[in-house]
Amino acid sequence: MTHVTGIACGNGWNSDGIYRGIAPDVNIVSVKILDRYGQGNSTHAVLGLRWIMDNARKYNIKVVNLSIGTNDRKVNLPLKEAVERLWQMGIVVVAAAGNPDGRNGYRPPPAVSSGVISVGAWEDRSYFQTSSFSFFTQGEMPDLWAPGENVISVLSPDYDFSLPNRSRSSIVKQNYITMSGASMATPLISGAAALLLARNPRARPAEIKKLLLQKARPFGGLLTEEVCRTF
Repeated sequence: MTHVTGIACGNGWNSDGIYRGIAPDVNIVSVKILDRYGQGNSTHAVLGLRWIMDNARKYNIKVVNLSIGTNDRKVNLPLKEAVERLWQMGIVVVAAAGNPDGRNGYRPPPAVSSGVISVGAWEDRSYFQTSSFSFFTQGEMPDLWAPGENVISVLSPDYDFSLPNRSRSSIVKQNYITMSGASMATPLISGAAALLLARNPRARPAEIKKLLLQKARPFGGLLTEEVCRTF
């Protein structure tokens, strides 16, 4: 998704750097698993993750951003195992918590896996704190919070405004658009992870996660855009 990629690592070219991403100097490897409506299934996600496994060394893939979720009412084991395998390979996996129905009292994968950094939108935290989550109970959820409301990033040239819930009123300076949700919060953390790995290329995923959590702890688990840029 162009908008998500821009949040993590856009160079802000069309805004004179105003709307640049968190880690604008990183390289991008895009693996398509969703259709033009932003829909897909767990099978496509697993195939995409397996492609990353097979090509991680070739393209030096260090961070995987998963701004996705499923409606599965039980843990999809192939999806869970795929993200955990990437983590074991030394790849930092950052996944959105609460997509698409985290507010409805369950925690959809892949964010339920222990082999990810799960990210929730700061504006949605009350839903996590007040809901009775019985779907999956391992550990706290999410690991980190980041701003997820009206996040400005790149507008794809083929963005289809005829689809539901898409409005031209969200356009900012022609080439940018605002979007909201955990999917927008997640790439902020992915960008921060990339910055940490640039400074510590030998760091393992657990070390990156620990550094992010330490920085966020004094702020109630929140990492703002400004803080993410300091890594």
